[in-house]
Amino acid sequence: MALFFPGDKGPSGRTHGHRYTVEAVLESQTVDGSGIVADFERVQPLLAAVANELDHRVLNELEPFQGVVPSAEVQAEYFFRRLSADVEREFGGGVRLAKIKVIQEPDAWVEYEP
Repeated sequence: MALFFPGDKGPSGRTHGHRYTVEAVLESQTVDGSGIVADFERVQPLLAAVANELDHRVLNELEPFQGVVPSAEVQAEYFFRRLSADVEREFGGGVRLAKIKVIQEPDAWVEYEP
């Protein structure tokens, strides 16, 4: 993903990219008959679908990020909103998305948890 911070006079003001990692935390009050909250094989495609929509794109040009600085914090909120709906559709009300973590660099990340 590429982005820029409008008005920033430093490097962030120029179009640049990051190789982000996005982590999702799901939660449930119970586990299913297999002893799990949610099968990773069902969760990973949901997260990948949202990530693929943004891959090799300039975030500033995409509708959800127009008029805002597409910071990692804003991206985390976007992933949370999108993935929450997908998780609910896939698993019903018993499993919910608890938190999203967007990792920009190994020592730089944000977490979004409403």
